Amino acid sequence: MIKKIYLIISAVFMAGLLAASIIFYLKSNALTSQLEHTKQSLMKTDEEIKRSQAEKEKITTENEKLQADTVSYLALNNSLQKDKEDLQDKLKEAQKIIEGKEADLERTSKKIEEIEKKISKAQAGIQEKVLKEKKDLEEKVKSLEASLQKERGLYHYNLAVSYAQANLYDDAIGAYEKSLTFNPDNADAHYNLGLLYGDFKNDSDKAIAHYRKYLELKPDAGDKDDVLGLIEKLK
Repeated sequence: MIKKIYLIISAVFMAGLLAASIIFYLKSNALTSQLEHTKQSLMKTDEEIKRSQAEKEKITTENEKLQADTVSYLALNNSLQKDKEDLQDKLKEAQKIIEGKEADLERTSKKIEEIEKKISKAQAGIQEKVLKEKKDLEEKVKSLEASLQKERGLYHYNLAVSYAQANLYDDAIGAYEKSLTFNPDNADAHYNLGLLYGDFKNDSDKAIAHYRKYLELKPDAGDKDDVLGLIEKLK
């Protein structure tokens, strides 16, 4: 009986010991897992701290650079401000010089205007006389040119008559045509060209053209009917 009780107690003790071992094992595993998790968390935290430290150093470097740039900008701004003030002073001086010169120019311009008025008044009479003389000379030149044109036309007309009398009809035609370049209203030259083109060159078109020009220049010619008859024969 005692042995049986002892065995029961031993079994209970072993069961308790086994249960305690199992609980300890489970707690040990849980603790190990928790430690591992904590370790990983610490590693991540350490990495975050390192990144934060690197970022802090980067920001610090940029801040130092920004401060240096700010100092440089302020120095440059001060220099530019001084240059601006110097330029403004020079501009004021230049403006004063310009204003002085403008005043001198205005005074000089007024003097020139007064002198020009005096000159204009003094030259008015002379200019009127010169213009009249110029007009007279121009009219004289026109008259001489017109006279010269007629004389040249008459020269070639007389030359053409001489050629025709010498039976040099081509030369006569050339001379009559030349005379018309100087005096296109020479009706007799057109009449004679009509005769030459009609009788000796057999050129009816040119002959008719000159006969018609003759009648145009001398619509009341005494031989009008005869010329019209010549035109009809040439058609």
